[in-house]
Amino acid sequence: MLTIRIQLNHLNDLEITIHKLLSEESKTNPLTITEAAALAGVSPSKISKFVKKVGFSGYKEYSRFITGKELVKQKKMNSEFSRIKDFMENFDSSTATYLAELIKTYDKIILFGYGPTNICMEYFEYKLTYTVEKHVIRATQPSMIPNLLTENTLLLIFSVAGKFAQFDSLFEEANHQQAKALLVIEELNPALLLDNNEIIYLTKSQQEETLASHEKTRTILFMFIEEVIRELNK
Repeated sequence: MLTIRIQLNHLNDLEITIHKLLSEESKTNPLTITEAAALAGVSPSKISKFVKKVGFSGYKEYSRFITGKELVKQKKMNSEFSRIKDFMENFDSSTATYLAELIKTYDKIILFGYGPTNICMEYFEYKLTYTVEKHVIRATQPSMIPNLLTENTLLLIFSVAGKFAQFDSLFEEANHQQAKALLVIEELNPALLLDNNEIIYLTKSQQEETLASHEKTRTILFMFIEEVIRELNK
């Protein structure tokens, strides 16, 4: 519901009179703009200018206000807000529960993401350190990972789209070391094939194709991290 406060001190004497007349009459008898003009003794164009000066888009909106009807002002959400809204409405909480259980199972947790996604992993590392008693390591370069993998290790790789980097070698190394590897991707990417490896897709949407990897948001990745932490804190 849109709340509007009319500032009468911005109106001249005639406009104050018009407002009072229309407000009083409209309590029992909603008026058209022509009827409002006749009641106030002015032209319809004067009424139109008056309501815009008060702050309404037109007479119909002003009329709904003075008759006490609800005013609804809808603002088109940008594509990113729409994606976040869709994620929140369709989020499968079992994915966060599953990842939380994996984290509880393994002694060592390795976190990795390419580019700006590594900032998400820095945040995840910080939260995990204060949430679970595990050996949590954030790998800043993929070359670090092979030397960190052991049998009781969980390798978590996060990515926005999975289009700008190769993960095959990391999964192969994890399999070789008998470690568990899991890829968490924000956008649906049917072209990504990782044989016999697990992928969690957080949405069925994609960000704008014109965006470079570093230009894409990581909002949903951060939201998912918070849900995993919440599960761990239960």
